[in-house]
Amino acid sequence: MKYSALTWVKTTIDESLKQTRQALEQFVEYPSDTAPLQQCVLLLHEINGALKVLELQTAALLVQDVELTIKSLLQGKIENNESTYDVLMRALIQLPNYLDHLAIVQHDMPVALLPLLNDLRALRSQKTLSQNSFFTPDLSVAIPHQKPVNLPDDKLKKFMQQMRVAYQKGFAAIIKNPKQPVDGLKFIYSVMQRLQQATGNAPLGKVWWVTEGIVEALLQKGLEINKPILNLLKQLDGLINQTIQHGKTALHATPPKALLTNLLYFVALSRSKGKQITAIKTTFQLNDYLPNQNTLAAAKLRFTGPDIELMRIVVTLLKDDFARVEETLDIFNRADNPAVTELSPLVTRLRDIANTLGLLSLKVQRQSMLKQASLILDISEGHKQPKFSLLLEIANALLKIYGAVDILGVQGVHAKQRLEQSRETEFSETPEFDLVLNVVVDEAKTELAQVIQPLVTFIESATPDDELLEVPNRLKQVGGFLAVLSHNRAAKLLAQCNKYIKEVFIKKATVPAKEKLKALADVLIGIELYLDTLAGNPMDADDILDITERQLSVLY
Repeated sequence: MKYSALTWVKTTIDESLKQTRQALEQFVEYPSDTAPLQQCVLLLHEINGALKVLELQTAALLVQDVELTIKSLLQGKIENNESTYDVLMRALIQLPNYLDHLAIVQHDMPVALLPLLNDLRALRSQKTLSQNSFFTPDLSVAIPHQKPVNLPDDKLKKFMQQMRVAYQKGFAAIIKNPKQPVDGLKFIYSVMQRLQQATGNAPLGKVWWVTEGIVEALLQKGLEINKPILNLLKQLDGLINQTIQHGKTALHATPPKALLTNLLYFVALSRSKGKQITAIKTTFQLNDYLPNQNTLAAAKLRFTGPDIELMRIVVTLLKDDFARVEETLDIFNRADNPAVTELSPLVTRLRDIANTLGLLSLKVQRQSMLKQASLILDISEGHKQPKFSLLLEIANALLKIYGAVDILGVQGVHAKQRLEQSRETEFSETPEFDLVLNVVVDEAKTELAQVIQPLVTFIESATPDDELLEVPNRLKQVGGFLAVLSHNRAAKLLAQCNKYIKEVFIKKATVPAKEKLKALADVLIGIELYLDTLAGNPMDADDILDITERQLSVLY
């Protein structure tokens, strides 16, 4: 919910951050005038308040650190130099990208901001933050496959006393020989399993369950024994002793937050793939709180990359190139006797677009664009015939690339991962889909309308003319529109209708019976109504196609 709420105020926050950057730039140019820095403090304070209301703690922390750093600069506590400006400006550039990430991806990754936060703190000689400062998993989740166990207090206390002796024996073996801890770890592993059996789904059982995962990782060399882990294991002895003293009361108390959090932190750091460690990571969703290095590196790159505003400028220029390509193809398709050499200039333009897509890291789309350039080169040099099906294939590919570019213009670098993974970007996902769809539907309906009069003229004269000969091409064009938009059923019905017109009206030059003429008219009307549904008409599209299909059966 907090990420959705961010979208309501993000425009205002973005504008305030832009004003903050401009004020900082003004101060850098005229350092004797501190008024711009004072404006920065006021703007950042307002942004910080808004982010805290939205409970976006990491973003609020970053804004707070920038505000404190600028205050220190105003007070002369830190040096007024290029290094200071660089850190502040990096923060003001990364923050909008980070907020874009939260609003679009709706998944936080605060660790990616850790280097920047520590750079700001270093300027103020403050203590740096560690990874586990942002490690805040949900400790309330229930562990799986655990049933209630209700031992009487006297039996529970006696059992826990036995387990404590066994646990201390295993822990002592590790302390005595930390370089060869296997025997001690196996002892503790067995104790944790028996503790789980005796305590079931009691709250304290989470501690035994998570500790079993850590011991598993230590045995599998997915973790190395170190002082912090030994300190955590030492604390478990105290928990077992509390259960000996207080019985079920201690067992059902909430586990110590710091202990359980730190145990989970080492589980998240583990490199092993064991059954227990995997179950813990999945249950507590630890990969969300402590991502792997590749995921973290990709996030840092997105946060430091160009913001959406700059990306939108690049996309606008790309769209201009697409418009020129579309215009050239349109002229070629509409010409009576087009010369294939007219397509030659498109090859260079498409390759240029492909290079730009490569710079934007859209590798899949770049490869597709190079393929279309190669196809057009073959057509322009006479190696391939400019068949309608081939031109439709090229148009379809360009439409999908355009869709990817359009998404990039709205979501910026945060869309790259999805676009890089998808060879079939659905144009219906793009912000301009409705606008483009309406244009396509209008063109298709225009083509369909121009079919009616030649058919009527033939019915009256029984003599084919040039306009009638154009009907199959017009219907093929409409079918192409439907196919590009993946409305395959409608496209197939129209293709069957087209086949009937070519066979009966053109090849045989025969005027059908009234029953079939009415059915043909109903089919064409059905296709037109279906096109209307694509443009937003609330009629049932499937019902329209069902009726159209029944009328089509009358023709055959």
